[in-house]
Amino acid sequence: MVNTRKEVSPPVLSLVQARGGVFGDKVYVCTNGFRHYVPSIERLACYGLRWPNDLIQVSDAVLASFAIGGWLPALFGSNILHNSIRSSLTMREFLAKDLRGTGLEIGAGASPFPVPLSCRVLFGDRILHEQLVAELYPGQHEFELVRPDFQTDFATLDGIADESMDFIIGCHVIEHVFDPIGTLVNAHRKLRPGGQLLLVVPDKTRTFDRDRPLTTLEHLIRDHQSPNAERNRVHYEEFYRIAFKTSELELADKVELAMTRMGDLHVHVWDYETFGELVDYVDKNLAPWSTKWAHPTLPDQEHDIEFYYKLIK
Repeated sequence: MVNTRKEVSPPVLSLVQARGGVFGDKVYVCTNGFRHYVPSIERLACYGLRWPNDLIQVSDAVLASFAIGGWLPALFGSNILHNSIRSSLTMREFLAKDLRGTGLEIGAGASPFPVPLSCRVLFGDRILHEQLVAELYPGQHEFELVRPDFQTDFATLDGIADESMDFIIGCHVIEHVFDPIGTLVNAHRKLRPGGQLLLVVPDKTRTFDRDRPLTTLEHLIRDHQSPNAERNRVHYEEFYRIAFKTSELELADKVELAMTRMGDLHVHVWDYETFGELVDYVDKNLAPWSTKWAHPTLPDQEHDIEFYYKLIK
């Protein structure tokens, strides 16, 4: 069981760029064994780093020896207002800005969340690292993937001790689980009092799920109270019939193969309002949260495809 609390000292930061060709001209801040991509040179000043004075040139191998971390997050002043944010990436930074201590991110893949550098982040995935490497996209490298600290999944959080985490992050993950109600209940149990659950959820109206029907609360309650393989099959059929436009002739074989391999899919689909119904149901009936904060999908139709929830135990 993972149940560890380690106080993290203020990080020592190094501004690094590789001399080889693998990383291109990207610049990173390296600290605590992780490398964090710098999205803009202007961001360095608030971390006390000077460009280009503090830049260290290293080999690709040295930079690759640092594990991938989230990009270097913005540092927000106390006067920042969430309704002034216009970028999805900035909204993710805003969502995580108050995190402290030791936490868990599930399913980070090649895009870990931009948490404050003072945090200690553990990574979990339902898939072993070797399988993640085997499924790399063309052009990706192994060192671009988070190496999970342990194998677990967002639905059960098996292997995580109760009240052991200061935060849990699921970014584009909860739509992949068959029992989202159970997921929220289990996350609540694994968090310490005052711990935060951060959720970034795709808005079905902005993704390949746009033609699928919204998942109702009644459906989610059935999935939680009486899970069964036949209902899971219906999820796969809907996904491949509507989202990925599979023909009826190919559908049965496609579904059978995906279920046999436990293929990844968007099991459930929500917009901002219907996901709120799920959160309210869990809060009122199963796992009360002291604070709930949410923000709807931002307005850019092309780039903004997600909404945001912060639930505090």
